[in-house]
Amino acid sequence: MRRSKISSDKVLIAIFYMLLALIALICLFPIVFAFIGSLSTEDEVTRNGFTLFPETISFDTYKYVFQTQGPKLLNAYKTSIIVTVGGTLISVFVTITYAYTITVRDFKFGKFLAFFAYFTMLFNGGMLPWYLVTTKYLGLKDSYLAMILPYAMNVFNMYLIRNFIKGLPYELIESAKIDGAGHFRILWKMILPLSKAGIVTITLFYALQYWNDFYLPLMLINDEKLYSIQYILYKMMANIQFLAANPSSSMAAHVTLPTQTIKMAITCIAIGPIILVYPFVQKHFVKGVTVGALKG
Repeated sequence: MRRSKISSDKVLIAIFYMLLALIALICLFPIVFAFIGSLSTEDEVTRNGFTLFPETISFDTYKYVFQTQGPKLLNAYKTSIIVTVGGTLISVFVTITYAYTITVRDFKFGKFLAFFAYFTMLFNGGMLPWYLVTTKYLGLKDSYLAMILPYAMNVFNMYLIRNFIKGLPYELIESAKIDGAGHFRILWKMILPLSKAGIVTITLFYALQYWNDFYLPLMLINDEKLYSIQYILYKMMANIQFLAANPSSSMAAHVTLPTQTIKMAITCIAIGPIILVYPFVQKHFVKGVTVGALKG
C-alpha cells in the first residue's frame, strides 16, 4: 500500500513538472520568437511573415539600428540606467517610509494619510494640471529628477509593503519600544529584515516602471543627451513608420527600411537588461506578490 502511494506521488510530481515546463515554454516562446524575428531579413518577412525557422540569418536590422543611432543608444542606455537605479532607490525609500508611517498605531494622522494615498488611485487632476505643476511650479524640466520624482511613489506598491508590515506581530514592535528603540531603529532593524520579500517585489516593480517609461521623457525632456532608451527606440520606430508611409522622401526611395524586423529588434534591445536581472529576484518576487496580496 505504501509503495503504491509513493509511486502515485512520483507520477503526480512528474506531471506537475511537465506542466510547469510547458508553461515555462509558453512564456519563453514570445521572447525567442522576437529574437528570431529580429534576425530575419525584411524581404523574407514581407513574403512569408515571421517564422521560427527563417531561410537566412541576417544582422542587418541590428546594423541599421546601431549605425543610425549608435552613439545615441549608448548615451540613452546610460540615462536609463541612472534613472532606473536612482529612481528605484528613491521610490523604495519613500514607499517604505510612507507605508510604515500609516501603520503606526499611535500616529493620529495615519488614517488620513492612508485615505489621501487611496484617493489618488481613484481621482487625478488630469494631464494639463499635472504638466503645469510639474514644469512651472516644481521646475522639473530637462533633468534626471524630471524622470524620477513624478514616479516617486506608486500607491499600489505602498499598500503592498504596508500589508507586509501589518502582517508582522505587533508585539515585536511593542517590545522594541519598551527597550527604548525609536521608529527609525524599529524600521531599520526589525521591519526591513522581516519584509525582504516585499521589498524585493516593489523594487522590481519600480525598476520595470522606470526602465520601460517613455512618457516622462516625451513630456518633460527636450535635451537629446537626456533621452532614455525607450524614448530613443520610440522615436526611431515613429520615424521609420513615417518614412515607410512617405516613399517619396530621398532616404525611403533608395533604402529598404526594416519596418517589420525592427520591431522585434527594438523589443530585444529594450528588454535585455530586465531579462538578465529577473532570474536573480524571481524567488522573492513570487513570494512577495503572494504574501503581500493576502496579508492585511
